[in-house]
Amino acid sequence: MDARSEHRNRRKSCLHRAVAAVALSALVAGGIAGAAAAADEKPAVAPGTQSIKIQPPPVKKLNVEKVYYSQFGMMATATRRLAHHRHNVPDLYFLAFGGDAHQDVFLREVVSVGKLFDERFDTKQRSVLLVNNVNTVAKYPLANSHNLLAGLGRISGMMDVEEDVLFLFLTSHGTPDVLSVNFKPMQMNDLTAKNLKYVLDKSRIKWRVIVVSACHSGSFIDDLKNENSLIIAAAREDRVSFGCDHENDWTYFGRAYFDQALRDTFSFVDAFPRAAKTVGKWEKEQKLEPSLPQIHVGAAIEPKLKELEARLQKRWKSAKANGVAKPASR
Repeated sequence: MDARSEHRNRRKSCLHRAVAAVALSALVAGGIAGAAAAADEKPAVAPGTQSIKIQPPPVKKLNVEKVYYSQFGMMATATRRLAHHRHNVPDLYFLAFGGDAHQDVFLREVVSVGKLFDERFDTKQRSVLLVNNVNTVAKYPLANSHNLLAGLGRISGMMDVEEDVLFLFLTSHGTPDVLSVNFKPMQMNDLTAKNLKYVLDKSRIKWRVIVVSACHSGSFIDDLKNENSLIIAAAREDRVSFGCDHENDWTYFGRAYFDQALRDTFSFVDAFPRAAKTVGKWEKEQKLEPSLPQIHVGAAIEPKLKELEARLQKRWKSAKANGVAKPASR
């Protein structure tokens, strides 16, 4: 190898180490497992169709260093508009996390759920979206552990952590106790159940609604559950979930829970059995092994969610009476 080639290789190696160092958060070091195989890469078909099409990773080139170093400014922009809590009002704050960059269904799902919550659940100026996707690196901050911790920290600073409610939605591929965080060629750590508990506890947010839409997502429940939390998982810990097709707008559970059930109710608890039944129907039609969605309802959070539900219903009825409200767009 000549001196010029050796120098060029040394520069590449140094850049690689520098980029990796920025990507890894010291706050979450050691708490996250290595890359997870996407168990839900099993045949994923949209309800009512037999087509199967898993797209390869995007080929669009990224300036990896630029993307990493832009994250501080992007998180500042994404959280700057967050509104303070309102006295004597149980406010809802929303954070979505789309972990896998290589199938657009996760991007579409995050954006659609964010829009639904802003319009129907009064989270406008109280929501943050974190997404891994080649087409949105200049629009949304990356979905990684560092930004999740930063986003929750900023939300906790704006909300009343003893009064308001956090709704955290995570969607990606998954294996037991692991949510995939995948955006090649960037190097990011997967999100484990224990690490998610760590960042939530670090935020000091008391009331939590957490929806994990991924294969084996039921494995997150034991680590996350407490009396102040509602935990919903798209599949039992030993089962896969479906709908992760690149061309889909929703995963099976995402469509059943958010796009259907939650358009007819303000109750996060009541929407679950309807969604689980719908998913089961689709899986039976497609002759798929049932994913068996799971739920944990903490004893203390039930009355808190009833209070929030009553406020949202009253707000919606008032807006309809005044000709302001309209069905949340799809």
